[in-house]
Amino acid sequence: MKLRTISPKFIICAAAGVVFSLAILAGYGFAQEAAKGKESPAASKDRAAQEEEITGWRIKDFKPYIQAMRDLQKLSKEYSENILKVAIDEYSTGLDVLEDMENEVNKLTAENKDKKNLNERWHWQEIDRKNQEARQIQKKKYDAKQKAVTYFTRAINHIDEIQFAEVRKDQKFINFQTRLYQVYVSCQYDLHNLKPCIPILERYVLINETTKKDVWAYKYLSSCYGFMETMMTKYQKKNEEQQMHYKQLKNRNMLMAVEMQYGVESPEYKHLQEVVETDEKRTERLNDFK
Repeated sequence: MKLRTISPKFIICAAAGVVFSLAILAGYGFAQEAAKGKESPAASKDRAAQEEEITGWRIKDFKPYIQAMRDLQKLSKEYSENILKVAIDEYSTGLDVLEDMENEVNKLTAENKDKKNLNERWHWQEIDRKNQEARQIQKKKYDAKQKAVTYFTRAINHIDEIQFAEVRKDQKFINFQTRLYQVYVSCQYDLHNLKPCIPILERYVLINETTKKDVWAYKYLSSCYGFMETMMTKYQKKNEEQQMHYKQLKNRNMLMAVEMQYGVESPEYKHLQEVVETDEKRTERLNDFK
């Protein structure tokens, strides 16, 4: 039997084919690695989630029974940011209510001014009409502020849930908190709900140096403390310690407000200082007599 000899040319061609095939395979593997490296974060997250979901647990609807474990989610940045968005929405809704009310009041005031009341023959009829118009405007203001306070209260409750330090220290959060407290106190005060204003004002002056030097905070505080002093004197006459407590807070905040507005050397400050000293001395004499 005759053996065929393999020519050198054939061997070279076969070797070249093998090398070419290996190069193609290597290039394909490199392309796969590069594709993995360029994989988007969302796709990578989905792939990781699919790998993790190869279990028997069904945890999407899981809620911890223990309150302490449920509260752990409040420590995350994501939770705090979501709660802040909800609070801003509530605040914005409250502001919209107030703005709509102001537009209605301005429109109604203009209409009343331009109205020709030819049927009025006597002066008392004009007075009665103006009083009625004033009551109508006052009711619109009252209803709108009462409705707005509901939204502002919800917003305050929401920001109280925010515990992530980075969110609370952010200047945007501080600015929002400042404006929220201001509009809440203004509306509650106009509604004659002075007692709820006190804790918010006490927190307000502690936000930063700017709020600490806000003269309006001390004007509102002095009035609120004065209201509480009157309530204690009227309904809890035996609680003299609380009466004196609110009296001192009232006087201290009055002096702070006048000092910021007029200065310590101003005649306004000196006059009010005399009024405060006389008031406190009179209280001391009454307590001594009792």
